[in-house]
Amino acid sequence: MEVTYRGANGRDATALFALEEASYPSDEAATLAGIVKRIDEAGDFFLVAEVDGEIAGFVNGTLTTSSELTHDTMSTHEPTGSLLCVHSVVVAPELRRKGLALSMLGRYLDGLKGSGPGARVREIRLLCKEVLRPLYEKAGFELVGPSKVVHGKDQWLEMKMMCSNQT
Repeated sequence: MEVTYRGANGRDATALFALEEASYPSDEAATLAGIVKRIDEAGDFFLVAEVDGEIAGFVNGTLTTSSELTHDTMSTHEPTGSLLCVHSVVVAPELRRKGLALSMLGRYLDGLKGSGPGARVREIRLLCKEVLRPLYEKAGFELVGPSKVVHGKDQWLEMKMMCSNQT
């Protein structure tokens, strides 16, 4: 499976939304408007994976100036922030359990190194279900504990990773 990576653009929104809907329960999935907003406001933190020219997955996040994840910090993008809130790590159903999520995360994290918008990121946090905890630990994240953020009916775990970016 040959994977290519690129940034997201507005033309991708419908396909990205379809993947989001296929990956999360309806009370947890981002809306189409939410995906468009993330592309428009935080496009530097939106990575698309393609397999055979088709969108196969994506990772996206936003920045916050806060030091913790809350419903508010996950609802806005603050370009001067240094905490990156990862919102979605999504893989097409037929490509799951083939290493694509880990590959996307690796590419996404590599994109934060060096100069550019990712250089200001000092820490990355995300919310996940217990079943995905091993994936994120394999990618280098560590458990913070149960999240205070309520999103849908299930309990979320908060994971974090420190970055070595220097200003």
